[in-house]
Amino acid sequence: MSRQSSEKAANNTAVDEQQVLDYLRDNPDLLRRHHDVLRQMDIPHGTGDGAVSLIEYQVNMLRDEARELSSRLEDLLEIARDNDRLAEQLHRFTLELLAADDLEAVLVALRDGLRQDFRADVVQVLLVGEGLPGSGVPVLASDETQAEQLEAHFPGNTPVVGKLDQERLALVFADQADGLESAAVIPLDESPLRGFIAIGSRDPDRYQDDQGTVFLSQLGALVARVLRRTLNGESP
Repeated sequence: MSRQSSEKAANNTAVDEQQVLDYLRDNPDLLRRHHDVLRQMDIPHGTGDGAVSLIEYQVNMLRDEARELSSRLEDLLEIARDNDRLAEQLHRFTLELLAADDLEAVLVALRDGLRQDFRADVVQVLLVGEGLPGSGVPVLASDETQAEQLEAHFPGNTPVVGKLDQERLALVFADQADGLESAAVIPLDESPLRGFIAIGSRDPDRYQDDQGTVFLSQLGALVARVLRRTLNGESP
């Protein structure tokens, strides 16, 4: 490179640096908005004038990120602990259902398990079909108005959770609907068995619209299988 070229490059560098410095002075929050750049900068420590140095700002920023990551980790650990508790409860619940040898015993195990292990205040089981025994549980013909309303309000196989309006509460809980603030309605679909488990709570936060339904779906599939076998006289 010629001397003239070297001098031109040096002048360009100086001009570029001056532009950068001027821009930083005009935009003092630039690095606050671009943390990725700040992390890569080589910044000397010590200002001597009482101002917070950039390196101190970097340290504070890293501390904030560490606290945020720690909070996220704690949230994940809490979810893992909740999942472990649910798995243990579902296992115990499954054993109780399998030990029941008739419809009445299944319904007792179902209601007791949901109330004791899953904090249910009210449990209702509704079956839809023809020729089903009605001992201890309402059985609706598929062409009855209530059965059609149930299918309209709770279609398919996905549980419905959250705060239900009074019409839907009365539909599934009848005279037990008073005071219920949230609920989960779980379809039972184990051909030829069709029905619903309705779990009501007086706690408005117990069941929420954005709550996951995977566990409730698994619970519904378990109960439907046990009920079908019991109604058909099959062994577990």
